[in-house]
Amino acid sequence: MTKYYGNCYFPQSPQRTHKDHKVIREKLIVVFVAILVVFVGNSGCSGSSSPSKQTRDSSGTRSDTIPGAFQITDLKSFYDQYQVDGMMVLSDSGRRNKIMYNPALYNKLTSPASTFNILLTLIGLEEGVLMDENSTLVRGNITYTSAYPGDTMNLREAFTNNRDWFFIRLSSLIGDEKIAGWLQRINYGNGSVEGEPNRFWINGKLVITPSQQVEFIRNFYFEKFPFSAKNYQLVKRLMWQKELNGANIYGKRGSNKLEQEKRYTGWFVGYIESGNQVFFFTSFIESPDLDHPKLVDAQKEVVYKIIEHLHL
Repeated sequence: MTKYYGNCYFPQSPQRTHKDHKVIREKLIVVFVAILVVFVGNSGCSGSSSPSKQTRDSSGTRSDTIPGAFQITDLKSFYDQYQVDGMMVLSDSGRRNKIMYNPALYNKLTSPASTFNILLTLIGLEEGVLMDENSTLVRGNITYTSAYPGDTMNLREAFTNNRDWFFIRLSSLIGDEKIAGWLQRINYGNGSVEGEPNRFWINGKLVITPSQQVEFIRNFYFEKFPFSAKNYQLVKRLMWQKELNGANIYGKRGSNKLEQEKRYTGWFVGYIESGNQVFFFTSFIESPDLDHPKLVDAQKEVVYKIIEHLHL
């Protein structure tokens, strides 16, 4: 015989003799404590959905629990080849197949570095500061990254080669107030433009997580943000990287030396078009070596090797 409690069934104990009562009471106490622990931990019985939990990573950053729909996959050997720590998120367009490596970094907040150029370019085009991929900006008095030659450059060259001065100039022409409005409008990262003027995505307070990066790329691909179709298509063309085994890879890399944190970080975010399928990815890498000789190469090469490994 069973009794029904909410959406759970518990068996009713049969009649016992008097001499068993003491043992039964002790067992019931143990069972009750066990049930209570399960209910507190899961907020319901098997088959009911659990609420979102929050954790803190080693740096103390609060983050959401990793979604259970992800398949955790061991891709460590690909990152070890370049002597970096890292994580990878890969999801198809229907969210049916999602894999992840190293979920401990899934919600780690980090500067977006040059991956922010995707959004900044869209904003520059939408605000009329840029007209097309041949739009040229003048370097002027910007001394940052002086190793890059030339005082003028067009959007295509700057975007393809991560020429920071071009986007610093672009940011100054748009203005922090307008950029901040766009960040809030599309919910990008923590939305901050604080920090060093016109470099807030490099040495400022703008930060983003790998989970937010992959969602940004998904919404960008499906053109969910309030930008014109023409501007979306232009930026997508700029993001094309290479063809690999019949698949076209689109993405943007970015790296940053966080000297106060003693971390050298790198990103490669984007999407893969393979036949009729689309996959969205984010790869994040880091090293305590601020002069790591392989980190820049690792940004893209790790992803390319994983794509080949997975036969996408």
